[in-house]
Amino acid sequence: MSQIFEALRRAETLHIDRAWRKASEADPTERRESDRRTMASHIRIYGHGQGESPFFEENSILNASETGALLLMRMPVVAGQKLLLINEAAEQVQECLVVRTSCRDSQELEVAVEFPAPQPEFWNRLKEGDEKPGIEKRKRPRITLPRGMDITWRGRGESVISKVQTISSGGLSIAAPEPPAVGELVHVSFEVPAGEVSARAVVRHSHGDGMGIEFVAMSDEARARLDQLLHRLLS
Repeated sequence: MSQIFEALRRAETLHIDRAWRKASEADPTERRESDRRTMASHIRIYGHGQGESPFFEENSILNASETGALLLMRMPVVAGQKLLLINEAAEQVQECLVVRTSCRDSQELEVAVEFPAPQPEFWNRLKEGDEKPGIEKRKRPRITLPRGMDITWRGRGESVISKVQTISSGGLSIAAPEPPAVGELVHVSFEVPAGEVSARAVVRHSHGDGMGIEFVAMSDEARARLDQLLHRLLS
């Protein structure tokens, strides 16, 4: 499993990295290495609440830079907490650290986050893929696979082999007797004629006999292999 997933699972019990701790104690105006710019966009945010319960929100970005951002959030978070920001348009996932919070109103917080290192390309393509939260985003056809297709997925436990029921360029539905909870991040891997497709995904739907997942990060090579399979299935 990737270091990102390991870091999130230990976020509530491990000490914060020394360099990040120094950053959180410093004056925010002194840490700002580049000008923040206003962004009329939304970003997907993943983290763990009290008791390790995962949460998954899609919230507004007030401003952003290569070193971090100022976000609006509904879920309470505290300084020192680790989060994942997911830029679906660019298929990038970035870990960040909450450095300060302030109340905006009774339902939202302003949350300042910083990256462990500058990420000047993380915000690329965000506006072109931005949609209002809550809108149904399934715009690509899902293809039913009557005989299924083997897939290996891993959440917090051991790797599990299951069957894919439907497939699209945006995600999969998977038959699984004990699926993870909605909001959990999983790593999936499956074989297509052109080779292996490996991706990070988030559980969007979870029920007694399966789950629906949405891809959040995938390499260009894996994307090309998946697109080639979908083209053959649709033609």
